[in-house]
Amino acid sequence: MMKFSRCILALSAIGSAIAAPTWNSSTVDRSNLTIALIRTPPPNWPLPLTNYNYTGITFNISECVDAGIELIKDAKASGSDVVVFPELWFPGFPKGSDSHYNFTRDYLPLYIENAITLGDAQWNRLIAAIQAVGIYANLNFAEVDGDYMYMSQALIDPRGKIMHHRRKLRPSGAERYFFSDGVAEDLKVIETDYGRWGMLECGEHLYPSMTFNMYVQREHVHFAPFPYLAGVGDETSLWWENEWVNAGTLSVYSVLSGAYSFVAAVGATFVIDPFGSRVAHINANASFEEFPMLYYNLNTSGFNSSQTYDINGQASWGTLNQIVDSFPEYVPKVEGEFVKHKNVSIDYLMTGDLVIPS
Repeated sequence: MMKFSRCILALSAIGSAIAAPTWNSSTVDRSNLTIALIRTPPPNWPLPLTNYNYTGITFNISECVDAGIELIKDAKASGSDVVVFPELWFPGFPKGSDSHYNFTRDYLPLYIENAITLGDAQWNRLIAAIQAVGIYANLNFAEVDGDYMYMSQALIDPRGKIMHHRRKLRPSGAERYFFSDGVAEDLKVIETDYGRWGMLECGEHLYPSMTFNMYVQREHVHFAPFPYLAGVGDETSLWWENEWVNAGTLSVYSVLSGAYSFVAAVGATFVIDPFGSRVAHINANASFEEFPMLYYNLNTSGFNSSQTYDINGQASWGTLNQIVDSFPEYVPKVEGEFVKHKNVSIDYLMTGDLVIPS
């Protein structure tokens, strides 16, 4: 039923370790980076995984942050250096927004009211919890900024400082009807004490406009949160909801980037090594109470942070130019509408008038 990496089992010996609430880069052990991937659902979120019915459910960001803080504490108490949340875990991924349950009319206004704004009370509670235990955190959340809402990611250091904050470049499918676009300039890899880290979310891993510039920057550790992933044999899941498709997607990503990819998702959760092999995994149907996180550790002391690009690599200026130069002549070289930056007004969304085409 479940598959475990030897690294997960090894953590049982240190499960009672409590880290000091302060953090000092001079004490970093680069031979042992332990990452905790959250797989338990946020509060007030429909189950099982492919249930899209929100009847009787009320979004509550305060309860969600309460649960997130406890998971941050638990991850650190179990010896983790990093904790990674699934996509839009705060306040929960709005699955089924294009279904017959009228999500955009009946639930979207409340969803927006429970999104996070950087610097608000709920955000500050999360930052305080991260500071208190001294852990890196990859937070994935619905963000409101002015009249727009975004699918956002933030990498926070153990001091509570934002190392990188980005927004999904082009929300996928129905998401783009109510989440606004991010910007390509935020496709960045950053240097840390444990090597070069980067992040994308969910469907971004399928598209060269999101992945290529990340490949170029030579990551070592890649955070790849998905909202949820159903098991391979789950016939109720759509193609993009199933771990089978997305494990293949992340295998390709890991090979081309040279990174370990860490996939946090409600349900199936896994780690892919730079050779495209799955090295840790928990099944979608495993108990959330018994196994709320997947733990994996790796030795980062051999990472070469001086190599930030490869002019002779598969992802390079040369290969990019080759693609442009060989672009099929019969295809019009026009921008089209798809890549134009799209914003969606919250004022409009709050009316409940949005209808997503089926």
